[in-house]
Amino acid sequence: MKNMKLNLEKMIKLRGLPIVLAATVMATGLTGCGKKAECNVEGSHAHLYTNEQNFIRYIDKEYLSYEGYERQDDYITLSKEEAELRKFEDKKGLLRIDENIDVIKALQEQNHDYIEYRYAYTYLMPIPHYIRTGKTSSVYFTYIPTTHHSWTTNPEHSRLTGEQRRCHHVYQAYNVVKDENGKYVLVPSEYVDNIFDLNGEYTYIKEKFCKVIDAEYGYDLDYEDGVEDDPDLIQEDEVTEENEVTQTSNQSRNNIEEQKRLTKILT
Repeated sequence: MKNMKLNLEKMIKLRGLPIVLAATVMATGLTGCGKKAECNVEGSHAHLYTNEQNFIRYIDKEYLSYEGYERQDDYITLSKEEAELRKFEDKKGLLRIDENIDVIKALQEQNHDYIEYRYAYTYLMPIPHYIRTGKTSSVYFTYIPTTHHSWTTNPEHSRLTGEQRRCHHVYQAYNVVKDENGKYVLVPSEYVDNIFDLNGEYTYIKEKFCKVIDAEYGYDLDYEDGVEDDPDLIQEDEVTEENEVTQTSNQSRNNIEEQKRLTKILT
């Protein structure tokens, strides 16, 4: 931050910009917030903000847009304690469950278990070989076919290993309590099959309150050497074929260069 301030002051002197204007620009850029809205509400209050997923938050801000949320006309008044709690919620990115029940239910209802299939693909691992002759150094590569694995939802994939797993969604909520010093702290719940099974003990979620686990063993999904949405792995057959062509070409070229080099050394 100190270097940034010095660079800014240097720029101001060079360009003759007013210091007040430059400082305003820097402060706006650091907050990452949008344009402020007009507000005639007196006293401590929080405005309603919604995002594209229809999540809602009441935030003590006056920005038209804030961290992916758009300001609405609705607002609530806040006591001093409520204002402190809403500030903590904003800092931790918390959403109140009781304000987002319908959205949470809809998201959970669309998350069905699904099957993933393990498959193999070939990767040509380059092995460098370094050669030094006098003051001259050179390098050439040979390629070793290596088998890797990942998972796909496509049951017709051409290189399936026969292994499969059922993928299951689980959810996490949070509670906010005060510690011995009177400060708010966040307490996470265990992952559960349904947020509403927590019976109100945990009253908050975050936007990403869901993860997918292996239904049989309960551990987080591991994609081993790749992920399904990697374009190279989706077109794995083509990638393998291209690698084989590259390998043949490189080996042929390297063999020719190696023969030339050895001939030169021997003669």
